[in-house]
Amino acid sequence: MELGAASSRVLNGNKFTLISPLSSASTTRRYQVSVQPTSLYNHQQQFSNACFHISKTFSRGESALKKVVKMTKDDSREFELSSLTALSPLDGRYWGKVKDLAPYMSEYGLIYFRVLVEIKWLLKLSQIPEVTEVPNFSEEAQTYLQGVIDGFNMDDALEVKSIEKVTNHDVKAVEYFLKQKCQSQPEIAKVLEFFHFACTSEDINNLAHALMLKEAINKVMFPVMDKLIKALCTMAKDNAHISMLSRTHGQPASPTTLGKEMSVFAVRLSRERQAISQVEIMGKFAGAVGNYNAHLSAYPEINWPQIAEEFVTSLGLSFNPYVTQIETHDYMANLFYAFIRFNNILIDFDRDVWGYISVAYFKQITKAGEIGSSTMPHKVNPIDFENSEGNLGKANEDLSFLSMKLPISRWQNSSILQRDLTDSTVLRNMGGGLGHSLLAYKSALQGIGKLQVNEARLSEDLNHSWEVLAEPIQTVMRRYGVPEPYEKLKELTRGKTVNRESIREFILGLELPEEAKANLLKLTPHSYVGAATELARNVDAAVNLVNATKVLEPCR
Repeated sequence: MELGAASSRVLNGNKFTLISPLSSASTTRRYQVSVQPTSLYNHQQQFSNACFHISKTFSRGESALKKVVKMTKDDSREFELSSLTALSPLDGRYWGKVKDLAPYMSEYGLIYFRVLVEIKWLLKLSQIPEVTEVPNFSEEAQTYLQGVIDGFNMDDALEVKSIEKVTNHDVKAVEYFLKQKCQSQPEIAKVLEFFHFACTSEDINNLAHALMLKEAINKVMFPVMDKLIKALCTMAKDNAHISMLSRTHGQPASPTTLGKEMSVFAVRLSRERQAISQVEIMGKFAGAVGNYNAHLSAYPEINWPQIAEEFVTSLGLSFNPYVTQIETHDYMANLFYAFIRFNNILIDFDRDVWGYISVAYFKQITKAGEIGSSTMPHKVNPIDFENSEGNLGKANEDLSFLSMKLPISRWQNSSILQRDLTDSTVLRNMGGGLGHSLLAYKSALQGIGKLQVNEARLSEDLNHSWEVLAEPIQTVMRRYGVPEPYEKLKELTRGKTVNRESIREFILGLELPEEAKANLLKLTPHSYVGAATELARNVDAAVNLVNATKVLEPCR
């Protein structure tokens, strides 16, 4: 469903487009920091609740100058909201990497989708024959209403916030804004009171939140997730033939290929990406307590549950018919847990690559001017994968809290209806979990782009690990009835230095058919990779057939 031009607009950072409510319009945009001016070194930056002792000892120790900078209430400095003063790093340091979420997951996004829902509901009412008070709108009136949606901009959002200062109610402010906006259109002016008809605030909010999530996931999250999966597929295919020593329990194990290990992550992430796309984004539109009380009191002859279902599904959402005042948020828990699973797999990848870098299986492409350590000039740290891992952890904490909190509302399913308002403030934090996830995905992609395979180092480890051939040798011995094959190989290899010569000598002494013996003699740690190469080369087919369906689907 096309939601209008504003839904795809890239917004510059301001207090209504920020992803964290801590830095947005739900809090004051100025932070008071009291300082006592000092002339020492003409310092301009001083931070609250701190006492800095600045001292300088001169060359012969003859004198010292000490200055204490104290914070007092007498002289206050106003901190305007900016990338330096934002409480969330998503709205400050990392804004450039997450700002694509702002049109959807910010205060601006919430207001925009509320406007959309209110207008779409008025249009729906005009299509119900029994609601004679709202006749079918002319094409001109319909175009006008669609223009309010498509032309919604920052000035409109600011006007809504201005109205909210009076009403102290954010949804009612949207209703009043629309009445003002539509007074000049003759047809719509006659039915202004049918804006928000029979609605509770949660009817508008739950649909707005659902659309926020759906649009943000489909238009921002999925493209980056798909790019990440494709990057891993490319790594898998490019390195399908490069042998690598496996490690189980941290010890040398049967060899694999680098490409095959990358293909494992590609398929795992694809599976969870597919699971996210299968979550039904749901909505309700059943009034104050979920029973259409107000609707039926005004128009008892109308099948309101059917109308509500038609309206919700027309927005591209799935309909939840059994609700209280609020949509139960169970789908949100399902959705966010699916993101957590995706993120956990990526944490696993980040840590594995971090380990590969630490043992020099990968080199990192350096960039002129960049510094790895403030004291060790040689360092090239795996900062992208560390940044990704850290943000994934933060994202999972946020998403886990949302998943556990949102389905719970006091007396939601009790005879003493209906809800509390704790979900309202919590829902404003959805952007945080998605924002830290998005940042992590981009950091992982950036890190992948810097990787160079160090084939010499991979080969070195394999050349020093001939003991891994104990597995195929004892397996062939089993086939041909050689007694105690495992025990014999254990005696040869466990805790001992094994090389090409000792393995060759052991094979030559076995009572095996000559063909079997010749095949074993051909084996090396480099060649003993099983089907790893083919698995890696076929990764695209595996990704596209995850769960017997194509993975690149939109969120429903």
